[in-house]
Order: sequence, then structure tokens, then C-alpha cells
Amino acid sequence: MKNLLGALLIVGSWAAQAQTSIPQIVPTPQGPAPQSLVLSNTAPPQFQLRRRIFNQVAHGVMRNDPAAAIALDKLLTDYESAAFRYTPLEALEIIGFYFLPREGMEKAFQVIVAEQVLGWYDVLRYASDSGREEIVNNEGFFKLPLVIGGPRVGALAAKYFDEHPAHARAMLDRGFASADSWRETLNYDRHWPSYYGLERLICLQDSTTCKPTPELDRSKWNAAWNEAKQRVAAYYQLDKPLLK
Repeated sequence: MKNLLGALLIVGSWAAQAQTSIPQIVPTPQGPAPQSLVLSNTAPPQFQLRRRIFNQVAHGVMRNDPAAAIALDKLLTDYESAAFRYTPLEALEIIGFYFLPREGMEKAFQVIVAEQVLGWYDVLRYASDSGREEIVNNEGFFKLPLVIGGPRVGALAAKYFDEHPAHARAMLDRGFASADSWRETLNYDRHWPSYYGLERLICLQDSTTCKPTPELDRSKWNAAWNEAKQRVAAYYQLDKPLLK
């Protein structure tokens, strides 16, 4: 991996983060990821632990901490060690923080699209209604990669869509094609959305209430896949034909 070229900005509460030590980056095991088929009330899932580590590393980068730059380099190496190694939520944070500010929407958009299609497909299959609301409203699933890098990155993204709609649509199609190729990958925990919503909170309070993760009837998975694509296209206002 290339070394960092300076710190990147993050919006929101990250800016006020207190200084903490930089955690050790442990490579993700190769092969299929364990799937969360039953909610746990004893420990957070691995993807949330990785997000906490990334949060600490990102803050260190903002402080120009040399140890954080080294840690981020290792984290990016792990992220790129296999396609769709991390959950879409994690990937969107990494893309928005590191790749989008460096490469622009011209290169990053198709990757964002693929991650969001896969991620929303997961949400439609494995999240409850309250879980979906939490993922969209609290986590900001769709806006996340565009805002995490700060106002300048968000402004450049908006400019890209305004000035290059044809290119954006081409990248949307490429992102869809990439997602199609990895539709049923098990490289990451596809059940990550089940850790959101009221059911998870109830499980944490009383272990006797923990139930198997919800799952959409498999006969509806194809429809969910198409719905995920439509949701992503609509979010970027690319779901209608270009005006000539």
C-alpha cells in the first residue's frame, strides 16, 4: 500500500474525539466469514469491532499521528486482500474517508454502488423494519461515503453528478455488474443487518428473548435484488432516463 499523503477530514462527532492509543491491526482470516445466524447478547459482532478500530485509526490520522498512518496502511491492505472482505457499512466508511478524497467519484462511484447494492440486499433479507430504519437514519447508509470525508468531498461529489450525468450512469451500470458477480458472496457476514433494530436491544436486555436472525422468504430474494438496485439508483437520482 502507498503511504498516506496527509490527513483527511471527517465530519460530525469524529472531530471531537479524544486522543486514544492506536490499536493493533489484525488481518482478517481468509475464506468465508462466519455468519451471524443467531443474535448474541454477550459480545459485539466482528464488523462492529473493526469499525471501532477504524474510528480510532481515523482519529489518529487526523492528529497526524505517525502510528495511525502505519495502522491505516495495514488496515487498507487487509481491506484490499480480497473482494468484499468487509461488510458494506465498513467499506463505505473506508471508501469515503480514504479513497473518495484521493480518487474522486469518477473512480470511486462504481465501487460505492456495488457495496450499496450488496448492502441493501442484505438489509432487505435480514433486517427487521426497525433495523432498516436504524441503518438508514442512524448509520446514514446511503449518504455515508459522501459525507464522512467532509464538506469539500461532498461538494465535489455533487458537482460530479451535476456535470457528468452520463459518466455517472455508466459507473452505476458497472457497479451493478460488479454486484451481480458477487451477489451471494460469503466473504463477509451477510447477516450484519440483524444487529440493528429493537430485536437486538431486547436481546441485549434479556438473553431468553434472543431469536434467530430474521430472513426474507427465499422466493422473494430475486425481487429484493432488483429492489436494491432500484433503491441505489433512486438515491443518486439516476433512475430516470437522461433528458436529451
